[in-house]
Amino acid sequence: MSLAPLTIKRAYMTFLFPFAYSSNNREKIGDVLLQEGFSFFTLNNTTLEEAFYGDITIIHEELAQFFYPFLEDKLFPNEMDSPDFIRFSKAFYIQGSLQHQESRSHYDYEVMSIDVTLCPFGNGIVTVRTSMTDTPNDLSDILNFIHYFRVLEAKLREEKGASHLFSFGHCSSTSELLFKHFIPYLRPFLLHQQDHSYEGLPFFEDERMLASAYLIAEEEAEILPEHLFRLGQVDGRTPDGKPFISSTNPQYISNYVQEHAHTRWAPNSYIITSSQAQITITNKPFDKCTHSIQEFMGTHYYNLFIHYFYKMMLLKLSYEYSEIKWGKDKQVVNELIELITKFSARYYFEEVIVRTEGREISQMLRTYFRINEHYVETKETLNSLYRTQEDQSDNRSNNLLFILTVFTVVSGIYGMNLVIEGWKDSSDFESIWSYTLYEWVAFITALSGIGLSLILVFVTAFKTLQNMVRRANRKM
Repeated sequence: MSLAPLTIKRAYMTFLFPFAYSSNNREKIGDVLLQEGFSFFTLNNTTLEEAFYGDITIIHEELAQFFYPFLEDKLFPNEMDSPDFIRFSKAFYIQGSLQHQESRSHYDYEVMSIDVTLCPFGNGIVTVRTSMTDTPNDLSDILNFIHYFRVLEAKLREEKGASHLFSFGHCSSTSELLFKHFIPYLRPFLLHQQDHSYEGLPFFEDERMLASAYLIAEEEAEILPEHLFRLGQVDGRTPDGKPFISSTNPQYISNYVQEHAHTRWAPNSYIITSSQAQITITNKPFDKCTHSIQEFMGTHYYNLFIHYFYKMMLLKLSYEYSEIKWGKDKQVVNELIELITKFSARYYFEEVIVRTEGREISQMLRTYFRINEHYVETKETLNSLYRTQEDQSDNRSNNLLFILTVFTVVSGIYGMNLVIEGWKDSSDFESIWSYTLYEWVAFITALSGIGLSLILVFVTAFKTLQNMVRRANRKM
């Protein structure tokens, strides 16, 4: 299938990497980031409006007016000790090159800035802002760059072969680039939960970062459905360098674009949203779309950010309840129910955007991140687990009550004569072989009753201590 070229004059790209950390280290991480030159982000600090976005200025007042007040104060707290979202940002403006060995191609780009945002419940998101503005590139090259940059550790053939070259050295992967050169001080705080997932992150899908981009094509260039489809699928080039599209069915491509494209500003501008990327493309000149770029880096970025946080939290909860030992972890189920209740009450809202366009994009994000489905599934599963655990707990309580009732009946029958006369003056247990039938019953009843009491005390104390430790580890 022959693909139509499309020249991109400017490209601004953002990559979101989720991570998990211990909530007990929240303050320590903030201190380390400040020592490494990061700035604590607040809307009141207007000196940061043009610090991290290249030749673009972000108006903080627009951010403040974009979200409903019940979310705005959580997204943009004024104090570092806030339990909500605290963002640290640092400008780098370092030139580098992504090189692909097999196709012998290279893409010059700039790392503009990096954010580290500590989210509630021990989650965090690293945001990497990059740009390609010096020379025009074909759409296939831009998408190829996004495709390879978002892969932290290449494992599949179509992901391998890319490396990064900077003045400070050569990096064989994006992971090495970030955690060896740009933010090495963050890595010691990352939690490891699963051996078979990147850095132990069960909610990090395919070990690829979520991509967002704003692309400026040649003025009045025709933007075709195949271009929009490739944006949503991040279809760049094949490993040998040929332009690539992951479908050859024009009807399928047309249906996909109709479902995934926000066409409010067509035919000059489109926003394509999928589970792996959200990309804006326009054929307007740069001087006529600066405000749109400001929205991309400001309000639209935070719209994407909060919905990505929703998805990340729900996937994390799904992983945790999938690891529950059936019939044993009632307290864990209670804690997960408490967690999703706090998440729902404080952060999870159906509508978070004030403006109409923002709400339209928000609905697309909720659809393609499958947020509503994840939320309903998680709540129903946890409620079902809770009911099942309650039934099992009731059965255990009934069995224990039956045993205690038997002891009570036997003890009642014996009354005050449960004590055997030989126990008063001697600790010699050799005489037990001469016990009568009733003395044997008394002996067994006494020992088993004492043993059962000790076991109950030990189990109760152990579970209480275990729950206290678990709650301390989960404490925000």
